Amino acid sequence: MSGAPSSPPSRSPGSARTASPDAAGASPDGHTFATPLCSVDRIEVLAEEPVLRFLVHKTVDPRDRYMAGHFPGLTLLPAVFVLEALRRATTTLLGTDEPLDPIEVRSGRWLAPMQGGDEIRLDVTVEAIGVGRWSVTAHGVRHDGTPVAAVRMVLGNREAADGAPPSSDGPPLPTPGSPGPDYTGILDLLPVRHPMLLVDRVEELDPGRRITTVKAVSGSEPCYQGMAEGLPPSRYAYPRTLMLESFGQSSVLLWLSTGTARGVPVAAAFRDCRFTGEVRPGAVLRHVARIDRLMADNVFVSGETWDGDRCVMTVGTLVGSSRPRERVDRTMAGTS
Repeated sequence: MSGAPSSPPSRSPGSARTASPDAAGASPDGHTFATPLCSVDRIEVLAEEPVLRFLVHKTVDPRDRYMAGHFPGLTLLPAVFVLEALRRATTTLLGTDEPLDPIEVRSGRWLAPMQGGDEIRLDVTVEAIGVGRWSVTAHGVRHDGTPVAAVRMVLGNREAADGAPPSSDGPPLPTPGSPGPDYTGILDLLPVRHPMLLVDRVEELDPGRRITTVKAVSGSEPCYQGMAEGLPPSRYAYPRTLMLESFGQSSVLLWLSTGTARGVPVAAAFRDCRFTGEVRPGAVLRHVARIDRLMADNVFVSGETWDGDRCVMTVGTLVGSSRPRERVDRTMAGTS
């Protein structure tokens, strides 16, 4: 397992080099670890010492894996795929033997929609903060200059990503309540479709308070398609960005049970999200989400995700926002 390679020569702020993300598996065919989509088109390195700074370029493409099922008729880049782009680009530039994984999402704010055809540019700074751990800060803008994202997260190599302490509590016991909608009911409620629909079943629902949902991880999912032969089992770890998206969809189902959600539900912010341990095909994830606060057109949710008796993710705060369709779909206003 390697950390960062030896430091390359430093560059002045006015110079830049372009890096291909293919080494980290960005190619849609023959990629070397599980990933939802080609999240990086081009990387432009601005400086390598004393900290790494680079630009990530990505055009939102409706043809990318998972994108066809995200808001059918309205192609929107999921917020979590910005995190995937940061993971991909940082793995490429640091040249680690294994792909890096999110350990913490300290804060993520999603400021404007990213629609099909939008060119997104992320200005990224990466700094080592310990053995096998890097602090990543990013600010994203659309091609028209509109800010779209601000992220602070920690990425780690495999040892660091597996080394976070698990929850001291066991998995939650079932509580009395309605079983919630079945799969067809979920389809009626969520504006996502296969393969982006990442909730298989609602186990229990206490409307307006708490929900428990299930997501089975299958080796036939698009994130595993096109992987090269002979890879070690670690490369089949389920992307943590998809795990967070699945939790977010569960949170929307809970929010909808309050009757207060209007318009298009979107992720507005994440705070204090922590991950530990690998999840691979065959796992059955159980999300437990709780509403902490409702305020106008926003909901504040916290919770945990379990794989059996292992807590593999905790969400300090997920903020959902309900926006009118015309605020999300710029084509309705006649803008480009």
